[in-house]
Amino acid sequence: MRKKTKKTCSDVFIIIGIILIIIITLYPVIYVVSMSFSDPTHVLARDVYLLPKGFSLKAYKMIFKNDTVLRSFGNTLWYTFVGGFISVLLTAMTAYPLARKQFFLRKQLSFLMTLTMFISGGLIPLYILVQKLHLYNTRWSIILPYIISAYNLIITRSFYESLPEEMADAVKIDGGSEFTIMTKVFMPLSKPIISVLVLFYGVGYWNSYFAPLIFLSNEKLQPVQLYLRGILITSQMQASGMGLDAVLMNEQMKYAVIVVACFPIMILYPFIQKYFEKGVLIGAVK
Repeated sequence: MRKKTKKTCSDVFIIIGIILIIIITLYPVIYVVSMSFSDPTHVLARDVYLLPKGFSLKAYKMIFKNDTVLRSFGNTLWYTFVGGFISVLLTAMTAYPLARKQFFLRKQLSFLMTLTMFISGGLIPLYILVQKLHLYNTRWSIILPYIISAYNLIITRSFYESLPEEMADAVKIDGGSEFTIMTKVFMPLSKPIISVLVLFYGVGYWNSYFAPLIFLSNEKLQPVQLYLRGILITSQMQASGMGLDAVLMNEQMKYAVIVVACFPIMILYPFIQKYFEKGVLIGAVK
C-alpha cells in the first residue's frame, strides 16, 4: 500500500509538473496572438491577459499593404526551400562516407569537422571570403557559407552508424556499389533523421537575419525578417510624430510581426514531429 501511495503521489507531481510546463510554454504564444488581434486601445492599455479584447486586423493590413512584402516572402521561401534542400542533400551525402568504417579518412575528416564547431575564423574573414568569391549581394551569400552544419552532420552520421551493417553486406553480395547502398538502403530508412535536418535547416534559413543584414544591401534580395525589421523601424519613426493612432498601431504591430514570422514554422512542425522525435533520439543515444 505504501509503495502504491508513493507511486500515486509521484505520478500526481509529474502530471502537475507537465501541466505547468505546458502552461508556461503556451501562454506566451497565446498572449502574443491575442495582442495581435485585439483592439489597439486594449493593446496600448495592456489589459489583454489571455483572450483577445475586441478584434482588429489593422496591424496585419499595415504589414501586408506594401507590395514589397510579397517579394520579401518570396525571397524567404527561396532561401528556405532551395537552401534547405541543398543543405539536407549534402549533409546526408557527406555523413554517409563518414559513417562507413571502410572509409580510410573517416577519423581524420570527422576530427576536422568537429573542430569547426569550436574554432571559427570569425565574421571579418567570412565577409572577405564572400566578397572574394563574388557572392556579395547575391542569393548564394545566404546559402553557401552555411550550407552544412557540423552539428547536423554529426547527428546524421550517428544515425547512419546505428543502421545494421548486415544490410550493406547483403547489397554488396548482390553486386551493389556504395552508391546503391546509400540510395537504396540508407536513404529510405532515413526519414526520421531527414525530418530533423529539414526542420533544423528550414528554421535556420527562415529565421536568417544576421547574414542577410551583412551580405545583402539590395532590398530586392532581402528576406522577410529584414522587411519586418524595416516596418518596425518605420513605424517607430512615424509613431514619434503622428499622434495617438500611430502609437497604437506601432504597439500592436510588434505582436503582429512576431506572429507573421513564427506562423509558417509553427504550421510545419506538427507534420514532422513524429519523425523529429525519433531522429533526435536515435542520433543522441548513438
